[in-house]
Amino acid sequence: MKKFRAALIGCGRIGFILEGDPLRNKPCTHFGGISRTSIKITGACDINRERLHHFADTAGLPADAAYTCHKKMLKEKKFDLITIATWTENHSEIALDAIDSGAKIIVLEKPVSHSLKSARAIIEAADKKNCRIIINHERRYDYRYRKVGHIIDSGKIGEVKTVNARILTGPLRGESRINSGGGPLLHDGTHLVDIIRFYFGEVISVKGEFSRDSRDSGFEDTALAWIKTESGVNIFLESGGGRKYFLFELEIWGTEGKILIGNGYEKLFIRNKSKLYKGFNDLEETKFPAMTKNSCFEEIYKEAELILKGKTDNITSDGADGYRALEIIHGIYLSAHRKREITLPLQKSGIDLKKIFNL
Repeated sequence: MKKFRAALIGCGRIGFILEGDPLRNKPCTHFGGISRTSIKITGACDINRERLHHFADTAGLPADAAYTCHKKMLKEKKFDLITIATWTENHSEIALDAIDSGAKIIVLEKPVSHSLKSARAIIEAADKKNCRIIINHERRYDYRYRKVGHIIDSGKIGEVKTVNARILTGPLRGESRINSGGGPLLHDGTHLVDIIRFYFGEVISVKGEFSRDSRDSGFEDTALAWIKTESGVNIFLESGGGRKYFLFELEIWGTEGKILIGNGYEKLFIRNKSKLYKGFNDLEETKFPAMTKNSCFEEIYKEAELILKGKTDNITSDGADGYRALEIIHGIYLSAHRKREITLPLQKSGIDLKKIFNL
C-alpha cells in the first residue's frame, strides 16, 4: 500500500502546540489530525527554530527534515499533502509554492488569504495543477454542528426565519497590516460566516458597521452586520466587542422552535402549549438528540486520506468556500465604509483595505 507523505508548515498553536491543552477534545491540531491517519509527516517548517525542533522531536523527524525556509524544503523534498498553518499574510506565497511543488492536497488554515485577488490566485493555480484545497473551517466537520444541520434539514424547528450569530472576543490584538486582511471579524469571524453559509446557503447582501475603542485608524474592535441569504434567512451578526471572554454562538429561530449552540453547549426548544398564557404557545426546552462524538481535525484528514486514495472527490470545505467567507467579511467592511447595503458577489478587484481602515 502506498505511503503518503505530508509536510506541516507552521508548527505553532493550531499546527501543533494546542495538542498539549488538557481540556481540548483530541486531536485538536493539524499534527494530531494527520497522526490519526496512515499519512506520515516527513517534513516540517517553522521560522521559530526552538518551536521547530520541539515539533521535530515530538514527531520523530530527523534533523534534515526540519526547515526554517519553506522554499528550501519544497525544493528538496516531495509531499502528497501540505498543511499550511501560518499567519494569514503568508498564505498566498506559501500556498502557491506548495501547489507548484506538485502536492496533491493543500490543507490551508482559515482565512484562505488576505484578499479576494490572492484567494482567486490560489484557487486558479490549484485547478491548473489538479491540486485539491481544503480550508480549515473546522465546524463543518464537527459532530455538534453537523447534528444542528441535520435538525434544521429535518424541519424539527420549522422554517428558519432569523439567526443571531456572535463571536465575542477582546479588541484587536497587534498591528493592522494590509496583508492580514482584517481584524476580529476576519480572524475569528470567518468560522461564523462560513457556518452560516453551510446551514443557510449563499449570502446575497450585507449591511455592516464597525467601530474602534480608542483609535481613529486601523482594523475594527467590533463589527456588526445584517446578512441576508438567498434562502430568505436574516442573520444578525456581532464580532469582537471588547469582551473579557471568548464566545462562539448561534441562536437559530424557526417557526416551530429554536436551536442554541455555542462552545460546549447545545440546546433545543420546541413550540408547546403555554403554561403562562391561555391560548398562546411558548418555546419549551426539550432533550437534544444523541450524537456520536468525533474530532473535526481527524475528520479533515480522513477526508484528505480518502481523496489521496482515490476513494472520494468530495471536500466539505474547499477553496470556493474559503473565498465566499472572505467575500462576505470584506463585503461587511465595504458596507461599513460606504454606509449602505452591499450586494454580493463583490467585484473581482476586491476592496481597498487601506482606504476603508485609514491605513
